[in-house]
Amino acid sequence: MNADFSAQCDKCFALCCTALAFSRGSQFAHDKAAGQPCHNLDAAFRCTIHARREELGYEGCEAFDCLGAGQRASAIFAGENWRRDPTIARRLYASFSLLLRVQEMRRALETAADLEIGRTLHERRLALLDTLNAQGESLREDISDEASATLKECRAFLKSLAPLLSA
Repeated sequence: MNADFSAQCDKCFALCCTALAFSRGSQFAHDKAAGQPCHNLDAAFRCTIHARREELGYEGCEAFDCLGAGQRASAIFAGENWRRDPTIARRLYASFSLLLRVQEMRRALETAADLEIGRTLHERRLALLDTLNAQGESLREDISDEASATLKECRAFLKSLAPLLSA
């Protein structure tokens, strides 16, 4: 199963613009604390400067890609009032953060398909990818412990490939 890594902003609660922090500098034109909506969002949580982000000093917005984590986290909390309940918002942001790491690892494991690492290691890669795919597509909030353990296994697996790649 190939994961879909495309962000579907129309199915997301603008999590990159609410959950994440950024600092004024070459990538962003203002400071924003994590959990606070960007001041460029409208009441429906849509970007009011989307077409002019780069021109207005928001190259970081142009460069960021959630790899589809935003719409996955938003789907989990679709029936929740996260805008009015900070407890729900914190849970949503934690799910987004975890799913972002899951999506990044899924892409790394997909990319590793191009490596010449032998059948046994590719089978291990596929097993890890299957587990991450199931967790990333589950639309369950309660995957934190299992996904964290899988991510740890994946990092160890990828690290174990390093000596093979320099040979």
